[in-house]
Amino acid sequence: MVEIPFPITTAPGARPGEGAGRLINAYAEKLGDGARAPFVRRRVPGLDVMGVSAHVGMRGMHYDGSSTLYIAQAERLLKVTVVLGAYVITDLGELPGEGRVTFARNNKAPVPDILCVTENDVYVVDDSSPPVSLGEPDLPQPITGCFLAGYFIFGIRDGRVFFSGINDTTVSALDFGKAENRPGGILGAYPYGEMLLLCGPSSIEVWQNSGNATGSPFSRAAVIPRGIASTFAIAGFEDGFSSIVFVGDDNGVYLLGGGYSPTKISTPDLDRLIEQVSDKTTLDVTVSVTSGHNWVSVTGPEFTWEYEVQTGLWHERKSYERDNWRAICSAQAFGGWVLGDRETGQVWMLNPNTQREGLEPLVMTVISQPMSGFPNRVSIPRADFDFIVGQGLVTGEEPIETDPVVFISWSDDGGVTYNTPLMRKLGGIGRFGNRVSVNRCGTAGPYGRTWKADISDPVYAGLQSGQMDIEGRSR
Repeated sequence: MVEIPFPITTAPGARPGEGAGRLINAYAEKLGDGARAPFVRRRVPGLDVMGVSAHVGMRGMHYDGSSTLYIAQAERLLKVTVVLGAYVITDLGELPGEGRVTFARNNKAPVPDILCVTENDVYVVDDSSPPVSLGEPDLPQPITGCFLAGYFIFGIRDGRVFFSGINDTTVSALDFGKAENRPGGILGAYPYGEMLLLCGPSSIEVWQNSGNATGSPFSRAAVIPRGIASTFAIAGFEDGFSSIVFVGDDNGVYLLGGGYSPTKISTPDLDRLIEQVSDKTTLDVTVSVTSGHNWVSVTGPEFTWEYEVQTGLWHERKSYERDNWRAICSAQAFGGWVLGDRETGQVWMLNPNTQREGLEPLVMTVISQPMSGFPNRVSIPRADFDFIVGQGLVTGEEPIETDPVVFISWSDDGGVTYNTPLMRKLGGIGRFGNRVSVNRCGTAGPYGRTWKADISDPVYAGLQSGQMDIEGRSR
């Protein structure tokens, strides 16, 4: 038998026949020495429903560090708290607008100030009343707001950046600097460790706190000759995450994990998808963490690709009957990572032990690299797949949780079409003797044989390897 080469990173190719395997709602994790295979492909973390708001249109979120998660949805500000062990969503009042927002919190004692920058104004956030306008006449309309080194920092589209008083909300008309290395203004100002990133459409200026007595307390320290695609095509500055990831002005995705030299992490396949997005403001980057995995999801209107920072591997993510992932915006809160929803009022907690997204299936798909002997044709009497079996539940929804299955299919035209899937049992609890095999698998053509495994049943799923018998045939 010969090994079926299942991928560890997704690579669909520009056209059928060029791909090197795909991982959809599945990621590869390296196993320890002595394991049956070097890697296992597992289902991505699922989504648990924390609560459902009466409003839709997720705009942003912020955790106050102790007990309250603030959520901006279309025209509204809400808060999530825990009452008697249950999550409770409370509508705090009107927050005008529908566009994305940024939150920032200072270190004022005993009660910090929290500000929210919307597309039309800056609002003061309180946990017991509707947000009110900051009403600062010396502050032009910002595009983003953040907090760093004691200051609220407001990025202005024309390139200026304004600073508040230390742990205060007041802003002087004289306390600003300006990004002037390249024309085009800035698309946002974001914290980066002790540094401040002023991100424009063609460059990123790195500023540091130089203690200037007047004007801006920060001064430019370096320039990165790479811009960002749009205001929310960057993330990683959130509490609990350690690396900045952004979509660049060249349609690539970059990691800024230390120093001032971003590393390109995207592949040509992802670059092409980003290039095809005509309105770059529809791109967003969202970060989260589960079980030591640092996830970065890059989403456009018709795709989501997710990157694991530690391994440097990509996979694709799709919600049920969607082309992309439903989750948008994130915050570390309540001992995990909370995410919003693109089209509903649902608020999610990311959970590596959940195999669904709410009540909807989370379909895991692994597509092999092509087994090609071009130009020869080969007959395939049998194929075997090394799944982690016996993972059905003792009690649960029949039969999808108690007697789970996998669907195996194959393609001989580079993935354009697949045969009718064959159902094979993964085994109820403790049935570790189950074998996942298919027989009389036909003859592979000049494109080679591509295998596909689909699992929708909501139990643990892991694919380690596969093998197949081959018999050579004449052309």
